[in-house]
Amino acid sequence: MPLLSVLLLTCTRDNPTTPNLDYESEIVVFGLLLMTERDSGQQKTVRIERSYKVTDYLPDYPEDRAIKDALVYVESRNQRVKFEHLFASTYSDVEEKLQLVPGELYTLNITLTDGHKITSQCLMPDRPTILFPTANTPVKAYQPLTVQWEHARFAHRYQIAIEDNVDGFQFSILSDSDQEELYAFLFARPNHYILKVASLDQNYYDYLRSRSNREPILRIDGALGVFGAIVYDRERFVAVTQ
Repeated sequence: MPLLSVLLLTCTRDNPTTPNLDYESEIVVFGLLLMTERDSGQQKTVRIERSYKVTDYLPDYPEDRAIKDALVYVESRNQRVKFEHLFASTYSDVEEKLQLVPGELYTLNITLTDGHKITSQCLMPDRPTILFPTANTPVKAYQPLTVQWEHARFAHRYQIAIEDNVDGFQFSILSDSDQEELYAFLFARPNHYILKVASLDQNYYDYLRSRSNREPILRIDGALGVFGAIVYDRERFVAVTQ
């Protein structure tokens, strides 16, 4: 029998492998403590959902995956604040009691109705201060852009992001320095731009880089997801042709 026929017969005898679809539903948590460039600008939210198997009937609306009856607390040395359920999967510090302080360690405690507990901790970083570019100093379009900022205490890493509201130009990178040369700005046209430099705690940094690498890095017990902290500074600047 010719070799090709043997190979074809061998292939046809093999049964297709059935994928293993056994999967335990998981609790997914996304908790974020965020401070903007203004001290009054804060976001303190926790989202809690249940994951589904590929063979399950998926709800028509994402809020149908929400867990709405959990007990959610965030604690620090001198605070213990209950996060109230707002809508869908979102819990928040409704009364704005939780004070976000750089260098403070915050603990997330979630208890589900079946007694399942979820915990995590994050360290609040300080706000970076953008030194360049600023609104008072135009930069060159179609050239690499140097971004500089003052070191922020307690920052594990930084995220630098630039976007405009006209052409849809946007990109972001992660950094462990206080200066970055952004070669992607070679493709930036003359325009007005918004620059954000954010200091990240280790949890949120690992969450961002594990998303890009498709390898989850979890620093949360009892669930999938993240409980992290971000503080950012923002500047507007203009790029011109010279």
